Amino acid sequence: MTRSRLWGALGLALALAAPRAEAQARRAALRDAPDARAMLTLARDLAADSMRGRGPYTPQNLAAARRLADELARLGARPVGGSSLLVPFVTEERPADTAYNVIAVLPARGGTVDGPLVGITAHFDHLGVGDPDAAGDSIYNGFLDAALPDAMVLDVARRYAQRPGTRPLVVFYFDLEEQGLLGSLAWVRGPGARALLERLQLVVGVDAGAPAGEALSWELMGGAPEHAGTRLADSLARARGWTTRATPARPISDAYLFAAVGVPILFPIPGPDWKGYTAAQRDSAMTRWDHYHQPADGPDPSFPLTGTLAFADWLWQIIHAATAPPTPPSPGPARRASP
Repeated sequence: MTRSRLWGALGLALALAAPRAEAQARRAALRDAPDARAMLTLARDLAADSMRGRGPYTPQNLAAARRLADELARLGARPVGGSSLLVPFVTEERPADTAYNVIAVLPARGGTVDGPLVGITAHFDHLGVGDPDAAGDSIYNGFLDAALPDAMVLDVARRYAQRPGTRPLVVFYFDLEEQGLLGSLAWVRGPGARALLERLQLVVGVDAGAPAGEALSWELMGGAPEHAGTRLADSLARARGWTTRATPARPISDAYLFAAVGVPILFPIPGPDWKGYTAAQRDSAMTRWDHYHQPADGPDPSFPLTGTLAFADWLWQIIHAATAPPTPPSPGPARRASP
């Protein structure tokens, strides 16, 4: 082949390859974003009628734990202690019945699980089957509380597995939160917890649900007294045009028990200001979709994911920044003492 033909063939190959490279880059950029379809699929599965509200000590509750453990295992997560992502425990109220938390660590860059850690948590249990509502529905599905937050946590874990930081990420899915934080309490008091707790630099709790619209104001429960996580979350929120308000930790979530033993926490709670909504429109949306601890809190095809996607992306930014803190500058050459 002559040189001119060689260059021509090379140019044609590059021209053909360029669109493919651009398409691959676009797909990569899309992957580095919340996966709405995957989140919705998991949340709907966990909140389906067949899961019977993921009630305490039920086969469906255990099925939810196993599903979450399997999803994390597919991302390369490892057990924190022992050989399983399912961590058994019993309670004083029902010592003969075993329940399970799901606790896993995603390795940092280079595959290490040593050193400082960052955590993210949500609970997967709900109220099960109870008194019927006016429509005769007795299954408390728990879609917003907290199947969708469970899916948001898994989405953050997925993105971390694709872009690991220098600190490993620990995912805590606790059981029996609705019974009084029993799953997290059992773990905090259990063997091996102290060593892990001492390594945790921040734990983010994701049980507060997802608003139908993009919330512009947020409460950072656990962000006061102010700590590094408070400042990080606030700076990332302000870059989005949002505002935050830090408040002390309160015993309304599993994240509280981490704060009680000295681990900095953040528990973001969406505020009343939503992008593109008047106060009346927001109230109408809350009436339509926010059915806290009611059978009506089930998967609704009309529920908009606008707020969920914005919340999930902010959570990822917080975790990404917290697990990849800036490297301090290297010290310069040692100076000689003056004679």
